[in-house]
Amino acid sequence: MTDMEETVALPDPDTTPLVHPLDLPEARPLFRTGWLVGAVTSVPVAALLAAIVGYTGRTIAVPVIVFVVLVGVGALASRWLTSRAWDYIPRRRQDRDRPLPPLWEIASASILALLLGAALVLVVFRLGRDDVPADVRAFTFGMCVVVALLVVAQAVGGLLRPARRRQAAARLPGAAVVAGATILAYSMWFDGDADVTLLLWGAAAMAGTAAAVGAGQRGVRQRSRPADRG
Repeated sequence: MTDMEETVALPDPDTTPLVHPLDLPEARPLFRTGWLVGAVTSVPVAALLAAIVGYTGRTIAVPVIVFVVLVGVGALASRWLTSRAWDYIPRRRQDRDRPLPPLWEIASASILALLLGAALVLVVFRLGRDDVPADVRAFTFGMCVVVALLVVAQAVGGLLRPARRRQAAARLPGAAVVAGATILAYSMWFDGDADVTLLLWGAAAMAGTAAAVGAGQRGVRQRSRPADRG
């Protein structure tokens, strides 16, 4: 046990045998900051930020640097902060398996959804330019509709299942962003003149892709079950 651990009053081991940094006023700010740094510099968030930088700057080197710096420095900083928070608790009493508060998961998903929304808005505006053929927009919109329906259906379906309700709640910000971007795309790309045939072809292409991916994922899970039991 370090000097830091000895100066902290831990809960009674008889009533609270396992302790989390969120239980200790001294460790809570470090853990919270570490989590926040990790959330805003995660790989998906860094990738979206790099994509936005690359789109606005029309360059390749800068977004690569942005991505590497965010992920690398963010991971090191987050790990250091959370490790210092755990240092307040003896190893044998650390509650490493405790889930984070639900609002934290929703906040993390909201950060990703915000950047996803910015990236989708850029794509919507780019495809809305005059140099993009209307056929491309119609086919793309058909794909977008299917994606939006799948994302929303997954979130709503999860909310109806108590065991998955927590994960589904974290998906709601992303689902709202995708649905909103789809509505925005239709209002900007079409004026009642969308090619329904191409729109349906785009939807069919995305639905077929989603079905193939889903079948592949189910196959992987089925093949992994015997190995897990063994």
